[in-house]
Amino acid sequence: MSRRLLIALTIGSSIIVSMVIASYFLQSDEQTIYALVSVLFLLYVALYLFGGLAKLIVFFIYGVLIAISLALFSERFSFAIIFIGTLLFVLNPLADLETYLNKTLDDQDIEPFKVTWLGKFETFYSYRREMKSHYHLPQVRKLYTKKWYQKARTITVIGLFAIDMFMLIFVANDIALFRTITPNNVLVIYFITIIFIMMILLHKKGFTTMMRVVRLSVFLPVIFILSITDDIDLTYKWIFVPVVAVFGITMGVIELIRYYMRVSYSAYQYYDQDRQELVFANALFEPLVYNEHTTEIGHYGMEVSLETFQAHFTEILIYANYHRFIITAYTHNKKYAYIYAEFHQSQSNRMIKFQSFMENIFRTHVGLRQFSDLNRKFYENTFFHNSDYIVARALNLAHLLNELEIRGEVIISLMVYFKQKEQAMDYLKAYPSRELDYNEDGVITLQTNVRVRNLDYIIENTVRDILLELKLHQGTYVRIMLYY
Repeated sequence: MSRRLLIALTIGSSIIVSMVIASYFLQSDEQTIYALVSVLFLLYVALYLFGGLAKLIVFFIYGVLIAISLALFSERFSFAIIFIGTLLFVLNPLADLETYLNKTLDDQDIEPFKVTWLGKFETFYSYRREMKSHYHLPQVRKLYTKKWYQKARTITVIGLFAIDMFMLIFVANDIALFRTITPNNVLVIYFITIIFIMMILLHKKGFTTMMRVVRLSVFLPVIFILSITDDIDLTYKWIFVPVVAVFGITMGVIELIRYYMRVSYSAYQYYDQDRQELVFANALFEPLVYNEHTTEIGHYGMEVSLETFQAHFTEILIYANYHRFIITAYTHNKKYAYIYAEFHQSQSNRMIKFQSFMENIFRTHVGLRQFSDLNRKFYENTFFHNSDYIVARALNLAHLLNELEIRGEVIISLMVYFKQKEQAMDYLKAYPSRELDYNEDGVITLQTNVRVRNLDYIIENTVRDILLELKLHQGTYVRIMLYY
């Protein structure tokens, strides 16, 4: 557990406990004020956890200035103070101070905190995050290729942030003045939460994902308004409230189903000469090749054409996404299709059920060979260190740069290592490289950077030449990247 998470949990827990204790000793109006201050401090704790200490200090200064101004000046100036306070948060005049603090504070205090999944499905959730990022790639691509889209997203995020801060300051001031929480305050707090979620999703995913939240968020306030409005006859309430609730639950279920249906697969496609088959290795799985959780491998085979298999492949991906295992590759040898999947060791029954699932889809027998890969060598030997796989990865990254309209020259960067210094020296004569590490075992790690034009045949020839030189001097490939 990181120090920042521990501090945030300790302070947050203390605030919540103090709120419970205070509710037994304070009067009703005092409880409201205490709860308001506690919630505001919880927001600052969340800001510290996810934004870092520098942003916390700057935003805390803004908050104190606004609170003092609202307390000292007459109520008739409240709206103006709230408006100016909103501009403080949006324009961030202390940005230079925040930059200075970022340079002087420890990295663990300023770097954004990321939530990570733990447990036996940790690897799957990491893979799902990669898959979702690839699924949203078309929207991300617009940030690089369409200036108007980039400006529209930026302006909308700033606008949502301004609205959120204005509403937050307004409702906090309203509760402080009247020392009670009204139904209107509850609605405003709800909309503050929804707008904040919209802002985060728009910043990370785009307008499409944000609008899903908007569609789902309208039902609760409608039900709340119908329930508290006295002008509506009780009979109509009994009719409309259940109808709206059922409609909202239905929409929620539909969105949940769609969530599992939003799958993607990025393939490193190449022809394996040794195995005489066309390979579609999962590029999204590559960062997780050496994970310690998905140690059980299922190798499935069936007699179907490539076209038939690919026509049903999305159904297979949806099934895997719902049941939390990973499709790592599939191949075809003109007669049989083979699919490779990795499971957690507790999913032995799921391996069998997946076999039955595919038999129902393709209406044919599906063979299964299952084995453990505790040393994490199977994927490496079968795909990862295959020369054609490495070339396919380089070309895939080059095509991605083309899609982002980044053309011209690219830098092919390979990380390799040698166990013998003499062999490394011979390799350096052909490809001058930067030494990254020399450990006690005598392993020499090098980074080879070669600048070439972003053309497929040039990239392929260059990568194959480097791999051949590496093989001649008994070096080992680690990873390849492309930069511009």
